[in-house]
Amino acid sequence: MPARPRPHPVGSRAQQADTRPVVLIVGASSGIGRATAQAFARRGVDLVLAARAARSLADVQRECEAEGSSVLVVPTDVSDAGAVDALFEAAVLVYGRVDIVVHSVAVVAYGRFDDLPADVFDQVIATTFTGTANVARAALRQFGTQGAGHLVVVGSLLGKIATPLMGAYVAAKWAVHGLTRVLQIEARQTPEVEVSLIWPGSVDTPAYTQAANFVGRIARPPPPVDSPEKVARAIVRAVAKPPREASVGVANRLIVTGFRLLPGVYDRAVGPLLRLAGLTRQSIGPTEGNVFEPNASGNAVRGNWKHHSETTDAKTKEPDMEASIPDDAPEVVRDINAGAEEVWTVLSDGWAYASWVVGTARIRGVDPDWPQPGAAIHHSFGLWPALIDDSTEVLSAQPLRELLLKARGWPAGEAHVRVVLTEVGTDCTRVRLAEDAVAGPGQLIPRPLRQSLIAWRNTESLRRLAYLAEHGNPSRRSAPD
Repeated sequence: MPARPRPHPVGSRAQQADTRPVVLIVGASSGIGRATAQAFARRGVDLVLAARAARSLADVQRECEAEGSSVLVVPTDVSDAGAVDALFEAAVLVYGRVDIVVHSVAVVAYGRFDDLPADVFDQVIATTFTGTANVARAALRQFGTQGAGHLVVVGSLLGKIATPLMGAYVAAKWAVHGLTRVLQIEARQTPEVEVSLIWPGSVDTPAYTQAANFVGRIARPPPPVDSPEKVARAIVRAVAKPPREASVGVANRLIVTGFRLLPGVYDRAVGPLLRLAGLTRQSIGPTEGNVFEPNASGNAVRGNWKHHSETTDAKTKEPDMEASIPDDAPEVVRDINAGAEEVWTVLSDGWAYASWVVGTARIRGVDPDWPQPGAAIHHSFGLWPALIDDSTEVLSAQPLRELLLKARGWPAGEAHVRVVLTEVGTDCTRVRLAEDAVAGPGQLIPRPLRQSLIAWRNTESLRRLAYLAEHGNPSRRSAPD
């Protein structure tokens, strides 16, 4: 966490916690907000958690306290400006300040604009947009008092594009993005105050089943789907190195490009695609969902959609990984004149990834717990200026022995990669690198041609890996064969 100027804390508890950042998370009872609370708790901060559902907040409090964080819970309805002011007053009373505010509150309603009840539409706007304004106003007021602070607003891909059947949510998120942009411009006059926007695409949260629904079919997140934990990691990174905005979702920028450059094609395609990929076949009667009242029983980090793209359970992922790389998948082998520890040191350095993986143009960020399962490298591929941002995630890791990765390169697709280390002598390690496409257009390439291209590419990758591993020993600085 970046060090920030802080006013003198109030009260003994604040004095004891003076060296720990104070993070206020609004919308902490479920989905992205809950995952973000857990992520910050693991980093030893003091937390203030807010949402409407007091029972769910109590559950999150226990989860975060188990990680060693001090937690203050304040049930809050963000559409009520007075309640938001009271939230910040409580936080300052206990901790003396608020260093970071993460706002992730939103409610969703499905239905044609003329079918959606007016009061449901108005409440979606009141919670999702007006609630954002209320939180931003209180946060900036507090930051001005203490001289510094960082506001992180969670937006949405639907704040950049439009889709039918979600008019209230789309309107609210466009407004959120516009307001955040204004706040960023105005924050230029207060250099110690940061405002960041994180905009994810489809995320595996309970929001879809909790939504108001007037279309007759239960909604679901259309693929590709990211986990709430991935968005939470982006938020934590944003606090460490504040961006103006950051996208989370491999297809986000491609979709936005189509929306802006090919509006006619987009408009004809988006409706059928939403009905196919964004709605299940399961019927549901008209419901107001959690628009007016919270549904604590439905709150969780994940929605557990069967086609979600991530899980933090490495044990459940590894069999899928094995199945996705068949025995005859292209594998290249190289004996590297270095011990397994030296080779693993290179693999463990996420910032070195672009130095040995062919096709990676640059590294934009590395999760601090790389190469632990669930951690990711955020990179770009292609040639400037036609660079595409994506990521590579650790599926499982056995230090000094094996690393299983999911490498994303959309719109080309995804691949699973296995790196196996075997010591074959003193200061000699045999490295096996296997890879195959598991999603996207890459699977459409005829398999013999695909295998040849992968093997050719990975042969060069192992040459580069060998050079990096051997370079630490002055007697082995000659380039590999």
